[in-house]
Amino acid sequence: MDWKSTLKLAAGGIALFALGAFATAVAIGRLPVSVGVWANRAQIEQVVQEYLLSHPDIIIQMSNRLDAQQASTEQKARDDALFDVGVAALVDPKVAFVVGPSDAKVTVAEFFDYRCPHCKASLGAVKSLIDSGMKVRVAFIERPILTPDSHMAALAAVAARRQEGKYVPFHVALMETTGELPKERILDIAKSVGLDTARLERDMADPAVAESINQSTALANRLRFNGTPTFVINDRIIMGELSGEELQSMVRAISG
Repeated sequence: MDWKSTLKLAAGGIALFALGAFATAVAIGRLPVSVGVWANRAQIEQVVQEYLLSHPDIIIQMSNRLDAQQASTEQKARDDALFDVGVAALVDPKVAFVVGPSDAKVTVAEFFDYRCPHCKASLGAVKSLIDSGMKVRVAFIERPILTPDSHMAALAAVAARRQEGKYVPFHVALMETTGELPKERILDIAKSVGLDTARLERDMADPAVAESINQSTALANRLRFNGTPTFVINDRIIMGELSGEELQSMVRAISG
């Protein structure tokens, strides 16, 4: 459906709602009975039309309220899904690369895409959290949804987990890279952080690596995470980029 059709549908819905509100107002005595007597449907529609044309801001207000209600409904669905899945699923090594102490009181999981500008903008927050010395566990979870490059980079990142001590530097380097990420460029980045690229290519072709991405994608879908980045801080879900201060203040609030 194009934007014009959507606008017409929205306007029609608003008019229908207003018509119902008008009739209800007459029925409960908010408007004089005399109005209800002379006002047939065409007359009411004319009044509604003229009012909306004179007050177009009402359409914006109603649209904003509808958006807020929809966002609230979606957030509740995500919260319910996270409760059902459990935080333990976010640190499962089949889907996540985890750093930090296993007994940490706070777990921060990030679902990300290497082509996502908002994920790149949040990189500093994640790095500063890891370097802060706070007792926190951080889980990196692939969510390649934007481009074919996203999937190729995710394959390389999951494969890099098999080379000890290389995943986080590779993750940071990929996130700091702007523009397209074809395989050749990914391998150059891998080489720059000390990865064995021959081994990396072999591991990228391993079906188990692709299956890890399939599982992380299935987890994100089950949690209704339809964008990146998405952060989960224990049982709190935050959609969108975060600054270092925002992320650390949330962690401190939970840590006590």
